[in-house]
Amino acid sequence: MTNYRRIGILAVALLGGHVASGVSVSAQTAVPQTPAARTPGPATSRAPATATPAPVTPPPRAPKPGEVSSDPIRCWWKADRTAVRVGERFGLVLTCSVIETGPITVVPVLNQLEPGALSLTPFEVVSGGPKVDDVIVPPWRYIQREYVMRLLSDGFFGQDVAIPALTVTYNLTSAGSGQQGRDQQYILPALPMRILSLVPKSAGDIRDASGQTFATIESRRFRASAATIAGWICFAFAGVLALFALSRIVGLFRVRGAQAVKPLPAASLLRASLRTLTQVKEDALRAGWSPDLSRRAVAALRVAGATAVGKRVAQDVVAAGAAERDGQLSVSRGWPKRTRVLLSAATTPTTIAYELNNGLRADARARASAESIAQGLTVLGAAGYGRTSAEDAAALDTALEESTQAVRRLRTGTLWPSRATAAMKALIGL
Repeated sequence: MTNYRRIGILAVALLGGHVASGVSVSAQTAVPQTPAARTPGPATSRAPATATPAPVTPPPRAPKPGEVSSDPIRCWWKADRTAVRVGERFGLVLTCSVIETGPITVVPVLNQLEPGALSLTPFEVVSGGPKVDDVIVPPWRYIQREYVMRLLSDGFFGQDVAIPALTVTYNLTSAGSGQQGRDQQYILPALPMRILSLVPKSAGDIRDASGQTFATIESRRFRASAATIAGWICFAFAGVLALFALSRIVGLFRVRGAQAVKPLPAASLLRASLRTLTQVKEDALRAGWSPDLSRRAVAALRVAGATAVGKRVAQDVVAAGAAERDGQLSVSRGWPKRTRVLLSAATTPTTIAYELNNGLRADARARASAESIAQGLTVLGAAGYGRTSAEDAAALDTALEESTQAVRRLRTGTLWPSRATAAMKALIGL
């Protein structure tokens, strides 16, 4: 009887194990007779043995449409190498996928995955990787964290050391009611790593010995001495150049006697004339024409006309407070000490016409500009040294405008792009 009872209990346990594993099992088990059933009765009859059906557990419910039959969270490790040396840094990536369906959302506790809160002894978390956004692929949301790891210990040479298992805490939240379930844990399995040996097992220190010798020290001392000498030589040259610069600056502010002054170039003369003509135009528009304005315009045109035909322009260097006489233009030059120069010329329309008709080598643009300046001198000179009426204002405006345009064309021709173009044309024979 004891053996039959043991066989019945074992059969029921096996059926229960299959049902608990999610596999539907349906079977019948014969139950042995009890001692009373085996007791002989009357000679003409005997109680037959009967079979009792075992209880069957129903199969698990299939998921409804839109539901997913899966674990709520899954995590896995990934290292950028499988073998490292002691003290060598390597990358470790932790990826978790959590389910986000309509009724249920998995909320992991991410604070425990930060580099400062992670403890993976004997490995050390040196730093964390860059922050990346989560990747959502319904019904999953993928979370990833990167770490920089290393192992600082001399007791694992030539061994397999596992990155310890990690516990990830999470809870399930209902989307409809917003209720949060109790905390649950997901245990991430350990990740084995091979520790390579850099030193013999009998070594007492994992640090490399210094390779410095007496020859290395002597070589570095020689290089240091050479660099010091070169530095002092450079300082000496810098001191000499500083003395030259200082003497130059002091010389600019010293009071010197009369000496020859380099004349201003044609571009500076025409710029001064153009500035005066522009100021005369503004004054005429504001207060009307007067003999004084006309004479100022004539002085500027005389300087521009002399420059156009190659005649000499008087340039007098004067003090800063010297008065400007009638027929002169004032211009400043030099830096940092400014020098005041007074410009004047005795150019007349007859002088310009004489130079143009007696072999002056000038292009068509320069010749036309010189003729416009001569006409402006005629009109403005008559107004400056005679009587001016209201009817002459229009003629004066026209003469001033044409003369200003002529001076502007001449100045453009004296700039270096125009000079370079003219030299190129002369070189190729155009």
